[in-house]
Amino acid sequence: MQILSKEQKSISPGMVLQRNYRILLSKFVRYLLPTTLTMIALSLNGIFNSMIVANLLGSKAVGIVALGFPIIFLASAVNSLFGIGGASLYAVLLGEHQGEKAGKVLCLSLAAAFICGLFMMTAGLVFTEFFISLLCSEESLAASFSEYFRVLMLSAPLFALVLTLLEFLPPSGSPILATIVISTANGLNLLMNYIYIAYFDMGVEGAAWGALTGYSVSILVLAVAFWCGKTRLHVQMAHLRDLPLLWKCISTGSASAASQLSFAIKYAFCNHLAALYGGTAGIVAFSICLQAFSLVSAFYSGIINAATPLLGVLHGEGDFSGRSHVLKTAFIYETVIVIAFVLWFEIAPEQTAAIYNITDSRESALTQAGLRIFVLAIILRAVCITFMFYLQILQEHRYAMAISMFDGFVGIVPLAWLLCSFMGLDGLWWAYPINSVLLFVGVLLYNLHLSRKSGRYKDILLSQRDEAAEKVWDFTMTNAPKDISLVSEQLIELGKRSGLESKSALILGLAVEEMAVYTRNHMHTKYIDILARLYKDRIEIDFRSLGESFNPLTENEGDDMINLKLIRSLAGSLQYDYIMGMNNARITLARA
Repeated sequence: MQILSKEQKSISPGMVLQRNYRILLSKFVRYLLPTTLTMIALSLNGIFNSMIVANLLGSKAVGIVALGFPIIFLASAVNSLFGIGGASLYAVLLGEHQGEKAGKVLCLSLAAAFICGLFMMTAGLVFTEFFISLLCSEESLAASFSEYFRVLMLSAPLFALVLTLLEFLPPSGSPILATIVISTANGLNLLMNYIYIAYFDMGVEGAAWGALTGYSVSILVLAVAFWCGKTRLHVQMAHLRDLPLLWKCISTGSASAASQLSFAIKYAFCNHLAALYGGTAGIVAFSICLQAFSLVSAFYSGIINAATPLLGVLHGEGDFSGRSHVLKTAFIYETVIVIAFVLWFEIAPEQTAAIYNITDSRESALTQAGLRIFVLAIILRAVCITFMFYLQILQEHRYAMAISMFDGFVGIVPLAWLLCSFMGLDGLWWAYPINSVLLFVGVLLYNLHLSRKSGRYKDILLSQRDEAAEKVWDFTMTNAPKDISLVSEQLIELGKRSGLESKSALILGLAVEEMAVYTRNHMHTKYIDILARLYKDRIEIDFRSLGESFNPLTENEGDDMINLKLIRSLAGSLQYDYIMGMNNARITLARA
């Protein structure tokens, strides 16, 4: 984003104040691998689990595991409500330099998730027969599914607690720890699945016991990591008066939670349609399509999870230019990856069927035909789901909820029922890509409407500007002494041209120069992002850089003391936070 006008650019032919986004791109890329690996670990757990079950117990056992998907989605809804919702709010509060509130959000979210998990477990164990009859319409599978279901419900509190906590690790600067924890949990899960089924002859029930074992050990891994100080979580005890923060978490995560609940409803309904129009072979084919869908979702969900904490922090800081750039980058990355996967499924669906040891000719034919149609839904859906997460950060809860519900049962259930009435089982496969096209077109049209009518947004991606600021200077500078001096001179001149008194303009330039010099002596990279905003009563200057943590609020000795004394004397207020491996400082100057 380039802020200066042609007239302003003429100030110095040697340098133009502009943004290069290298800091944000570097941070996004560093988060991309661990967050993607985390999502892949979650997804591959289900895929490899199904492979182990299929190869040890046969393809019908895969159908039994698929019948439990609605329960998994229900547990994921709890994680979405308090984990994704809480972590998004946590990131925004960190960007606003409200660390104490962020810590309370963490505590409230963990407590609420665990309580919901306990409630799910109790309800599932007390009303087991009701849930079995609701989820399993095939009598031949009911007995085995009942054993699997009971153990699955025992795991609910543990799943809810661990998965919710993992959502807070990336915005706290610890995405690698999240990857280690989930990889440990799922790796042990798969190992124990094999042991329980192959050596202890526990049948499908062994798969549920494997998951419980893996996630129990993950708690120990987290405890050791916290004990060793490997994460910078903001933790603050919450009280009853802080419950409005929990409601805000729920509001923020409601669309993601509704999406998971919708999955539970639509997959239970679609399982019923698959059984009705395809019998056991239809259930098996549909479960394989879900596995393929889950695999691709892991990759674009990793991109979403890398972008979301950054988007939240940038939104909290009011860095709207950086926020838009990260969103566009996420769209580009996920589109390329998803297209590559879709092409692979279109070209070689028989390889996917073979992986799951499907030898029955009817099951194999249905699976291959379904895959080629089913995966067409993924490209446009990935864009819409990414935008849904973005809307949660913008606090556009109703719009995000609308996307979530239409992507869920509101769109799929009637469409699948209607198409299956005319096309049989093929209608189930076609319902997914048609629903994604309708959703994508609806998002585009409504974004155009909002950008034209609301006054808050300015384009189809719902970019924003700081309406209260009279002037915004958004740029990246190097830590070279010559560049620092030149930027200071330019800001003084630009401040005067924007209506600042000479004294205020000089203080603006001096504050930027001294903070840049102080930052240079601590940083390991050459770039500093600066966002300066001119308001009626004040000037706010945000500084962002990569590297080890340094805190101008607490340092009192060393070579930087002269800079610190001057900065503290100039600033009306000085705030600092180390967020996601970035040093973020804000200087507020009184305007003369």
